[in-house]
Amino acid sequence: MQSTLSTTDQSQPINNAVPHIYLSRGRGGCARAGELAAIAVVIDALRASTTIAALFTQGIARVSVVAKVEDAFALGKTLPDAVLIGERGGERLPGFQFGNSPLEVLASPRLDGRTAIFTSSNGAQRLTACRHAAHTLVGSVANATQLAAWVRQTAEVEGRPVVLIAAGQYPDEAFISPEDEVTGAYLAARIGLPISAESHAAFRHWEHETILHGLTLVFRASRHAQRLMEIGYGNDVSFCARTDTCPALPMVTGPIQLHGRQIGVEVKLRP
Repeated sequence: MQSTLSTTDQSQPINNAVPHIYLSRGRGGCARAGELAAIAVVIDALRASTTIAALFTQGIARVSVVAKVEDAFALGKTLPDAVLIGERGGERLPGFQFGNSPLEVLASPRLDGRTAIFTSSNGAQRLTACRHAAHTLVGSVANATQLAAWVRQTAEVEGRPVVLIAAGQYPDEAFISPEDEVTGAYLAARIGLPISAESHAAFRHWEHETILHGLTLVFRASRHAQRLMEIGYGNDVSFCARTDTCPALPMVTGPIQLHGRQIGVEVKLRP
């Protein structure tokens, strides 16, 4: 389904047709969500999407997602009680309390009411780039049921298409991350709206992979998973492939400004 609605008027429903789902990836997917004034779901299956959902499961009040490590430290100086969470190359950043690991977060004491400052190699880059969608959510199999129900209801009520964005590998826009792609197809099936014609082949391919191998094997066979297992995060890989382990629905609620420039986006539980 194509829309001619201007992205500057995101409060209005697109039309009365049944909304469709688009499977996309990377920067192009973020741009497409803006062009369509769509509901965007950013999917970084290993591991940002699940880690962010885990943070809310542990009581975090808000997650400040920033693209750059230096911005995470700068923002942290203004929020002395904030928890720094993130990685580069899969490994925890020096000076950060947690890596990008849902199991580390879930094993920690409760974090009720606190702010997390989060950065990662891929997911954070896509979340901060997805600025013009009508709604932007963080999606994974870990929050599939809650996400699918809200997305379908909102898409139908507002008449908006849904763009499922595989994070891939920033800044390589041609890189395909199987775990992100298969999660997109899985969430599309759970949402249950029609698949757009341009996404039909991709959906069928990843649906077939899920039936043939299962989510866990598709995840574990990916290059990203192999890297994580090499550096000791194999349990994270298995956990991220399990459904409904972190039933939170994180949503971008607005930009984060620091010293007069936007450095990231604020994520909270869906109001």
